Amino acid sequence: MLGAVLAIWGTIGYKFVNGLRPSPSETIQQDFTMSFNPKTNTKIDTFSIQNLERDPFLGTLSSKKISTFPNRNKPTPKVKEYSPIITYGGMVKKQSSSYRVFVININDNQYLLKQGQTADSVKLIRGSDKEVIVRYKNTSQTIKRQ
Repeated sequence: MLGAVLAIWGTIGYKFVNGLRPSPSETIQQDFTMSFNPKTNTKIDTFSIQNLERDPFLGTLSSKKISTFPNRNKPTPKVKEYSPIITYGGMVKKQSSSYRVFVININDNQYLLKQGQTADSVKLIRGSDKEVIVRYKNTSQTIKRQ
């Protein structure tokens, strides 16, 4: 019995001492000299859209045939021409001079313009403290102060 106890405690002591001083593990060097050559995919994935006459979800037949070609007889709708949103904010003027600067808002961007200046294709023709006259694409507008 004494021999069994000494053998068990000896094994435990041996594992404890070896656990405190582990042997260095072997490192394996990998060879990275190979180059990466990806495979090129030569197969082309093709598909075609087929016109089904049966509804796959309801199982009913479709009575309407939808033409995929546009109707040539209908006139194309005209595109509405872009017009900027212009508002007049006011006028800034020195008391000692006649030099005037007008605050013009074009599409929510504020500009300080003198008479004859242009911003975003909008030209300030003339103005007073109550209204300004601007020109956009050869059309003049009178804009009152808000």
